[in-house]
Amino acid sequence: MVATTECAPLAVPSKLAYSTNRPMTPRRPSTSTSVTSEPLATALKQRDDLDKYQAAKRTLFALQLILDIEDIHSVAASALTDGPDDKSCDVIYVDLDSRSAIIAQGYESQRVDRLQAPQTKASSLHQAVNWLLASNRETDLPERLRSAWKELHDALADEAIDDIEIWFVHNLPESKQIQDELDAVVAAAYRLLQSRYPSHTFNVTAREIGQTILADRYKGSRTPILVTDDFTIEVSGSFTEEGENWTALCTSIPAQWLHEQFAKYRERLFSANIRGYLGSKRSQSNINFGIQETARHTPKQFWAYNNGVTALVHNFQVARSQPSTITISGLAIVNGAQTTGAIGSVDSPSIENSRLLARFIRCEDAATVQEIIRYNNRQNPTQASDFRSNDRVQARLVREFQVLGVVGYNGGRRGGAEDVIRRPGENQISASTAAQALASFHGRPDVAYHEKGQIWEVDAVYSDVFPDRTTARHILFVYTLLRTIELQKIDLNSKAEIARTQDDRGLIAWFALRGSIYLAVAAIGSAIESVLDMAIPDRYALHFKRSLNIRQGAEAWGPVVSAMLALAPAQLTEPLAGIGGLRRRQGLDTAIGNFRSIVGATKRVNSPIYSAFAEQVAI
Repeated sequence: MVATTECAPLAVPSKLAYSTNRPMTPRRPSTSTSVTSEPLATALKQRDDLDKYQAAKRTLFALQLILDIEDIHSVAASALTDGPDDKSCDVIYVDLDSRSAIIAQGYESQRVDRLQAPQTKASSLHQAVNWLLASNRETDLPERLRSAWKELHDALADEAIDDIEIWFVHNLPESKQIQDELDAVVAAAYRLLQSRYPSHTFNVTAREIGQTILADRYKGSRTPILVTDDFTIEVSGSFTEEGENWTALCTSIPAQWLHEQFAKYRERLFSANIRGYLGSKRSQSNINFGIQETARHTPKQFWAYNNGVTALVHNFQVARSQPSTITISGLAIVNGAQTTGAIGSVDSPSIENSRLLARFIRCEDAATVQEIIRYNNRQNPTQASDFRSNDRVQARLVREFQVLGVVGYNGGRRGGAEDVIRRPGENQISASTAAQALASFHGRPDVAYHEKGQIWEVDAVYSDVFPDRTTARHILFVYTLLRTIELQKIDLNSKAEIARTQDDRGLIAWFALRGSIYLAVAAIGSAIESVLDMAIPDRYALHFKRSLNIRQGAEAWGPVVSAMLALAPAQLTEPLAGIGGLRRRQGLDTAIGNFRSIVGATKRVNSPIYSAFAEQVAI
């Protein structure tokens, strides 16, 4: 018999499955919905850093909020496909670390009084799915989508993707009609994947992320308890514990009660949880399927096998007349989302005899609430960077960035949701993006792009990217190079078609190749001796002489990057276009070597630009 706690998977056969995340009921505009949406509208307006993405602004905001993405601009630089002839694919985001891919279409209505989004907009996702999953050759697609198609199918062929999500993001209320349309899109995607990759397990889901759901997610990032109703629960007994700023009621609750709350409130129950319910696909690595199997086949053992749930509440009370009854006000599950979702997804009769441990915590101190959320989520699926957050090198770098006045670098430790969605400051660095910039600059763009999790997980890779001599000033040097390249890509794409030169079009086509930004960082890094006109025994010693902020660093790099990117289409295309992409070390090394030679041969022409930059750099 297998113990099925939140950290113990059950080995079972594989199966291809698809599902949809339906709203509880069709939603229509109302006074309460309008009030709920006001904070979201304000937050979106304040995020003027996203304005340059125009129609994709809301979709990128949703992506950042829902997936806890610290640096949405780096994601946008590679995942954004919005534009003419995008075939209804605004964003195609492949995340190998989480083994997932997201195909997203956005819509912004000018009439916010409409009852729902146009059904034709949702049905256009059929077009997106057909172009991306049914096309057999990269050349069958519009140029804008080719690199995304290649990246997606390379990952699918390598069995590196388990979950595919289809998002429709808009600013109107969610509706049953739209969700029905998305159901059909999911079914079509399922059939295409089943036909093309019959030996692998996928979970295909659809999300309508409209006015109410996105507003709830935003509110949940700021207010831990979204479900504010009162609940009466029959229990077999209880006891309380107290600590500084908190009081807790510990008891045993019927699984049936949790099933009912999940059916009613769905994702709103998890407003204080780092992760929502992740699904219960039938695979040996899926924890939630194992939880369901325990509930179905050994319901009386569930209490002993499962870790139970921990929830924040506004208040709790034990009935004096009936000590077997408790009342709680408000409910936000901070640990046990997978248990709750798994129980809520089985047939109700299966869990009639199941019980589980529950802790209801009352706390009014905001700082303590955040610590409760943080520490209770340590058993949740982790990001690779979490493994190094206490590393001595990272601890030192955090202190050095504080001295430099750079915010956001946390050594890989994740903050709360509010850290993710706040407007990025001018001088803010994400540790994850910084690691990719370091890896690229020091010759491993393949790792930065294809295997960024390895930087944090594999000791040998981590020590290569973050040797003891790594400094915050050097990270700032390479990070601003990466940011400069991203900004130049955005500026090129924003140019009016009539204003684009032939060279612009060539560079835009090159930038459309996935991985191009990291390859550019690596190529420029390899040629840095020609730029600075000096031997550099240790490139980790490179830094700006003055204490520049990120904007100033990008301005310093700007002319150098412009001059060197002109060489990219001719010299750096082959490693990105071939099968395997940047993983083919021989082709990668050859291309970077050729690029370095051309930079050396032409450095006299660019001498004024390079000399001006060299004056700002020290080793």
